[in-house]
Amino acid sequence: MALIGEALISASVQVLCDRITSAEFVDLFRHKKLDKPLLMKLNTTLLTLNVVLDDAEEKQMVNPAVRKWLDELKHAVFDAEDLLDEIDTEALRRKLEGEDQIDKLTNKVWNFLSSHNHFYQSMNVKIQELLQRLESFVQQKSILGLREGAGKQVSQRTPTTSLVHEPCFHGRDEVIEKFSKVLLSDDASKDDVSVLTIVGMGGVGKTTLARMLYNDDKVKSHFTFQAWACISEDYDAIRITKTLLESVTSKPCTTTDLNLLQVELREQLRGKKFLFVLDDLWNEDYTDWKFLQTPFTSGARGSKVIITTRNTNVASIMQNVPIQYLEPLSNEDCWLLLAKHAFGNENYSAHPNLEEIGKQIARKCNGLPLVAQTLGGVLRCKKDSEEWNKVLNSSIWDLPYQKSNILPALGLSYHYLPATLKRCFVYCSIFPKDYEFKIEDVVFLWMGEGLIPQAENVERMEEVAKEYFNELLSRSLFQKLGKSSFTMHDLINDLAVFMSKGFCSRLEGKESHEVERVRHLSYASGDFDVATKFKPLNGAKCTRELINLHHLDVRGTKIEEMPVQMGRLKSLRTLIAFVVGKSTGSSIGELRELLRLGGKLSILNLQNVVDARDALQANMKDKKDLKELELSWGEEDADDSQKEKDVLDKLQPCLNLEKLTIRFYGGTNFPNWLGDSSFSNIQVMHLSDCTYCWSLPPVGRLPGLKELCIERMKSLKTIGVEFYGRNGGSLIQPFQCLERLEFRGMEEWEEWVPSGSASASGGEYGPDFPRLQELILIGCPKLRGSLPYELPCLKKLRVSGCQVLLDVKPTTTTTISLNYKSLKELRIEGCQAGLLSLLETKFLSQLYIRNVVDLQCLPNCNCLQSLDLSQCPTLSSFPKDGLPTTLTSLSIYDCRKLEFLADEMLTKLTSLDDLYIWNSCDSMRFLRLGIFPKLTSLSIGECENLESLSIDENLSHLNNLCFPLSSFSVHGCEKLKSFPKRIHTLTALRSLSIGDVSNLESFAEDGGLPPNLRHFGIKNCKRLRASSSSAGEYCNWGLQALVSLEEFRIRGSDHVLETLLKEQLLPTTLRRLNISFLSTLKSLDGKGLEHLTSLQVLQITSCPSLEFLPGEELQHLTSLQNLDIRRCDSLQCLPEEGLPPSLQRLSIYYCSALEERYKNKTGQDWAKISHIPCVQIGNEVII
Repeated sequence: MALIGEALISASVQVLCDRITSAEFVDLFRHKKLDKPLLMKLNTTLLTLNVVLDDAEEKQMVNPAVRKWLDELKHAVFDAEDLLDEIDTEALRRKLEGEDQIDKLTNKVWNFLSSHNHFYQSMNVKIQELLQRLESFVQQKSILGLREGAGKQVSQRTPTTSLVHEPCFHGRDEVIEKFSKVLLSDDASKDDVSVLTIVGMGGVGKTTLARMLYNDDKVKSHFTFQAWACISEDYDAIRITKTLLESVTSKPCTTTDLNLLQVELREQLRGKKFLFVLDDLWNEDYTDWKFLQTPFTSGARGSKVIITTRNTNVASIMQNVPIQYLEPLSNEDCWLLLAKHAFGNENYSAHPNLEEIGKQIARKCNGLPLVAQTLGGVLRCKKDSEEWNKVLNSSIWDLPYQKSNILPALGLSYHYLPATLKRCFVYCSIFPKDYEFKIEDVVFLWMGEGLIPQAENVERMEEVAKEYFNELLSRSLFQKLGKSSFTMHDLINDLAVFMSKGFCSRLEGKESHEVERVRHLSYASGDFDVATKFKPLNGAKCTRELINLHHLDVRGTKIEEMPVQMGRLKSLRTLIAFVVGKSTGSSIGELRELLRLGGKLSILNLQNVVDARDALQANMKDKKDLKELELSWGEEDADDSQKEKDVLDKLQPCLNLEKLTIRFYGGTNFPNWLGDSSFSNIQVMHLSDCTYCWSLPPVGRLPGLKELCIERMKSLKTIGVEFYGRNGGSLIQPFQCLERLEFRGMEEWEEWVPSGSASASGGEYGPDFPRLQELILIGCPKLRGSLPYELPCLKKLRVSGCQVLLDVKPTTTTTISLNYKSLKELRIEGCQAGLLSLLETKFLSQLYIRNVVDLQCLPNCNCLQSLDLSQCPTLSSFPKDGLPTTLTSLSIYDCRKLEFLADEMLTKLTSLDDLYIWNSCDSMRFLRLGIFPKLTSLSIGECENLESLSIDENLSHLNNLCFPLSSFSVHGCEKLKSFPKRIHTLTALRSLSIGDVSNLESFAEDGGLPPNLRHFGIKNCKRLRASSSSAGEYCNWGLQALVSLEEFRIRGSDHVLETLLKEQLLPTTLRRLNISFLSTLKSLDGKGLEHLTSLQVLQITSCPSLEFLPGEELQHLTSLQNLDIRRCDSLQCLPEEGLPPSLQRLSIYYCSALEERYKNKTGQDWAKISHIPCVQIGNEVII
């Protein structure tokens, strides 16, 4: 369906005309290399077509013939762009080679004898063919009745600003006030987490309202954690949980295991007040919602979740807070919002001739703020009533919404964009809905695709691209999410997709894709769907030669060399990685032809370069658009150090480079260009695995360097004054901007020599690292002496595996101290305790000490919030005055001599939230729960003398609200015989794990398990008895009454599982059941499983005697999605009755009989499981 989407053609035609008349093209034709009259005729033909395109764009809505004419013209225009790309690339190549100068000195015979003559002859033929093709469109325009100049006027550029304005929000004051009161209220309710649901149609302002509440200063200060997750139609619990966890921890998360993600999120939220926004929720499954919010319940009372949705059925499953239906704005509020965007700070009353027209336009917005502000952006530079009337009376308003899938008003916002912005906006249709992007990434893509006009330099092109971006932002086609990320509203994304029909495509969903004439293709990754989504490419001719390819990224593949003749891809603007092959494939010299490469480039396997002169042919100096460069040799030992140095020398990059990485370089030293102060733009440098280098380059001279990482340089013994950039007898201030410095795996490094600036005595130059904020030294076992004396801005210090550092201890006559006044975080691992005595620790907020064997007593840390002690065998005492009241997290591992704090000291830890004690504190024989009023997580393991855990008598008399413990685990405490009584009073408890407590005979005897338990695990509790009444003991647990229990894990306790299944004691709410290491289990009692209709995941691991799975009963598991069987060698086959039809994934590992029987295509019973969407047998995944 073409419709108004073809308005993009006029933008492309205008760009083509500009390119044809550019100085570079004119210069190329001036020397008679191409037929200049032919190209001018092409330009005239394009201009002739351009003047009727506006009329065609209007008429194609009702005239299918015009629509077809536009569609074919579109592809002809794109072919013309490809042709001009070829000419443009050749012009650039000749310019760099100086051939233009040669042409002036030679005669006309050169044009006939030159090896390039064929190229120009070929271009003349292609231009002639293209011209004939376009002239046929000119002939048809009269037949179709297309008139010149009948469309819209060319829109002016909207003034841009570097400031991003918050959206105006008219007509919502009452709603904002109402929600603010609810968010800031901590009133107790039956639920720990209150859910606020905002319901309304697309574009009515749900997300904007949520964002305003989320960013309100009072709200920010009220909550410890805030996180925002876009849900959209693609509901994915793993992705959502991961997004929330990464926001809470401010760290990337790589795991995709939902259980691990939820457990970690629960731990992070424990006792903390949080605000989560789940934006654009579509999923109506109540079970999914309850499962998703499982970790939320560990948060403090007063925590809130805001949900926005278009679906009232979604809202109805959130029962504890009234639903807020967000109604459309009134016509008057719509007008005020439109006027604000159209006139800015100027009062609209200054334009009375436009007010009435504007109010009529506002009435057509149907009360949708998104439409009003978008149209305000359209009218922003139009101050003439005729222009406003054109918008009011446009035929686009009559376009049926159901037919186009976009709001007509939003179609207008596109229709009135300048030509250059249309191309940039439509290109963004490659982004999936809710995709978050950064301005730098979009600018880079636009430039790489040639959507930004050529300028005198790359910096100017970047500025223009950022102006375009900000203009689209000011027109509300982009939305700002945070400090540096942006997105497109769902309806705006629909608009971009609609406008790009036929030349942009996203491989997503299950719909079919026509890709033969597609120009831009994107793939949104998913689980096990690559083969399916890429099927449309199998027969596409457009993917066979790729001579017009602009972007190529082979990261994540196992490619060993680039295809031959890579240099033919002259249109490439982005080549993320170039792999140098051994013999076949493309040589590094092919990079010479790729003149337009920009952004990031990694050149890999440089050891395969045969001759250093080949590296010179790559012509890296002239690739002025490159910002990041990685040069990497193979991991094997270098066979010719001098050759590798010569190769690196000849790969000297351009001076615009911002980030440089060198890996596995085999030279003994670095070439002179590395560290030259002329590379003033380099901000980040990584030198890794340069095994034979015995010295570092003078990187202290780089004036813009902010981050320096040096790893595994095994021949380096001394870092001397050359590192700082000493030049003869003079010394400039080194490392003027360095903020982060890391040394890692420096096995032979012995000495770190200061620059000689004499900063300790107040010398002329000051400290060597005046702005350093983070210093990391890991794995430097031979490094002696001291650290830099003065680091005035240092906030984080990590020293690990530096066993002999600071081996000279201070004496009564000599005082050594380090001037690190800003230090807040300190991590010491595998070092000497003397380092602590040289640092001021009073103001530390985080202290981590591991494997410091001579540490006996901790220093005073008055502001400490987190303390982590690990593997300190001689540590015997805490500071004399105990630990500070500010402490929120205490972790002790493998410190057996450490005397645990007495009760009077423990009662001072009123802020303690997380307590972890493992194989430590042999003196601890009992622990009273409830002594820490804010404790949410307690983990005790291998405390061999622990005999008793108790709950205070008065704990159950405080409405069960004063003790927020939500996670409790006990493992390997052999002397512990019973659990504390009244465990059922721990109403906040969500996770309980008991393991390897060999003498434990009973627990939960007087009231059962905590009522809100969600995760329960038992491991190797062999004496956990069944009472004389058989199942009576387990009935006392009250498992069936735990309506919140979702996961049950049992390991090595055969008799417990047998009884639970036999008596059907597992609750129906169970979603995950994990059975493992049950040596005597021969079969699963189907009666104990058939009622588990909510079960989604069943895992059976290391049950060597298991012979039988109940087929008929498994059919009752109507929600089962994942069946995982591992190391069950006695199991010969799956049930004859088959597996539940709901099953989405079947995994079989290390089960020889099953693997053979169900082997892909060849197995005896493969046909019985081949219908399952994803089957994994051993290492093979079958989709």
